[in-house]
Amino acid sequence: MGGLSVLWAAMGNETASQLQASLRAAVSALLQPPKEALKQATIVFEGGTAAAVMVLRNVREDNGRALLEMLEHLRLRRANAPNTHITVRVLAAADHDGICAAHILSQLLDIRVKHTLQPVWENADIAQHIKHVENDTEVLSMVLLNCGASTDLEKLVSESKMSEGHVVFVMMPSTGHVNPSLPIVVELKSRGVIVTYYVHEQFREVVEATGANWRQMQRPHDLTDEQATKYLPGLEKTSCLFPASAVPVAAAILPSLLSDMENLHPRPSLILYDPLLPQGLVVAQQLQIPSVSLLTFTGPGVVSSQTSLEMNPVVQRSAQEIKQVYGIDIFAHGTIGEFYSMDRNTVATVERLFAPPSSSFQQERLAKVPFRCVGPMIASEESRISHAWASAEQLDKKLPWKTIDEARQRSKKVIYVSMGSVATSSFWARKFGPTAESNGLQAFSGKEFVQFVLKAAFEAFGQEEDILVVAAVGPQVDALEGLPPAPENFILQEVVPQLQVLQKCDVFITHGGANSLHEAIALAVPLVIVPMFHDQPFNADALVDTGAAVSFKFPSETLSPAALRSAVRQMLEPENSFRLAAGELSHQMARSGGVARAVDFILFGDAP
Repeated sequence: MGGLSVLWAAMGNETASQLQASLRAAVSALLQPPKEALKQATIVFEGGTAAAVMVLRNVREDNGRALLEMLEHLRLRRANAPNTHITVRVLAAADHDGICAAHILSQLLDIRVKHTLQPVWENADIAQHIKHVENDTEVLSMVLLNCGASTDLEKLVSESKMSEGHVVFVMMPSTGHVNPSLPIVVELKSRGVIVTYYVHEQFREVVEATGANWRQMQRPHDLTDEQATKYLPGLEKTSCLFPASAVPVAAAILPSLLSDMENLHPRPSLILYDPLLPQGLVVAQQLQIPSVSLLTFTGPGVVSSQTSLEMNPVVQRSAQEIKQVYGIDIFAHGTIGEFYSMDRNTVATVERLFAPPSSSFQQERLAKVPFRCVGPMIASEESRISHAWASAEQLDKKLPWKTIDEARQRSKKVIYVSMGSVATSSFWARKFGPTAESNGLQAFSGKEFVQFVLKAAFEAFGQEEDILVVAAVGPQVDALEGLPPAPENFILQEVVPQLQVLQKCDVFITHGGANSLHEAIALAVPLVIVPMFHDQPFNADALVDTGAAVSFKFPSETLSPAALRSAVRQMLEPENSFRLAAGELSHQMARSGGVARAVDFILFGDAP
């Protein structure tokens, strides 16, 4: 039984310190040399049925002595309480050595000592047994055979106690920000963690469907008249638009938000927040609990640091109020749209696509800010929202799946077109302005841009008999106003179930939002990216570098029906390089760890 590891959870009437002292003395007497054999003896359970945990790791000096010492202790306990059944839970590695060791130990335990044998495959199994034994008055000892040598017991016990935890989400009211958070909520709930979720009421239904407790929170885009009077005296609301408006909105709602959180039961143990919102950072520091930001984009490097907005007098006034009331400088380690945590920041992407701090400003101000890629967080179709601002009728509308399936059976190629939810909602009737200036689209509104892309697609594919196009046009009633009639090989619908469509399509024409590109790559679908603003041009560059995409940056100059048709046709060739590259990137995403590992990092950080 080489490499034997013993985890001893001994319970009884002895105090923890007495038990630990006696166990140390016993093992020191039996094991030679004690300094090499006794690797750890720590109190990890207090106040419950378990009193102490002793760990003998990688014991090389007389493994049998450790087992005999444990058996002798059990027999003495039985002699002192002859009517008490003593139960040992044996966790054996699910391999040859572990099972052989388990059978030998089982023979050593006589029939009067109750015991159970349980195979374990990984540390998560050990964690589950530790969690269960805390509440099991019958189990007096646990033994790990051929497993757990590298197990961090403190972390496992912390995990077992997280059923008492309470994670509070403070999130942006945006489809692309809420959807990646939902798998995290589901995973936390599966671990017994209580979740409270602050977001605009538009997302109440999808949040409550995960089992989280929803709380209303004002949109960071909209100052009320009362707030405008206080923070914008004599100014129009247009003098402080989002993302700058997030600061005065935060200053206005922080008193009530903090009061509400202080009255939550049980008390919050961690704040998980969107880095576009400074209030998440502030409430965590006020409650003196850890904060974790969730970057639903591919890293700080895709954010154009808007340091000039810090000088906006409205921002200055509200940031100063936050500093005076709460003692927190929200610009100490970030700026507008980049309110990162000094504890940990999770980035929902893979290392290959991660965009580290890029500008000199970011590199200086974010020098000590920790980021960790945790892989894409892709919500299932059942636990996501397709478009936050679509009507119930639009969301319930079904695609003609029979038409799509029949087209595929006739070897037609399916092209999916979607320009995301932001252009088809908050920017629909509003010019992009400075937000899209770096991509040459400042004169476009959301409507003009979406129609520009749709018209190019109509002309590119309208006469292509071997192609079927499915396009999401958005929930606006005037989405098709002024456009020519759609070609017969086009299916236009306000909102579509994106994951289901991606599973049936060959190429995705997209704006390049982080969620869209992750969802496509997860299914190995190559992309044609027509970016607008924010992180999208950076995402386009990153995907082009992987070989999985073609980009039309500066689309007003580069996108034409002929160029679009040519790009798509390349991706429809058998075994083309774009699809192969998308497949390789898909494999990398699959190996990135998934939501369970992401939640481990959110809860416990880099604990070994």
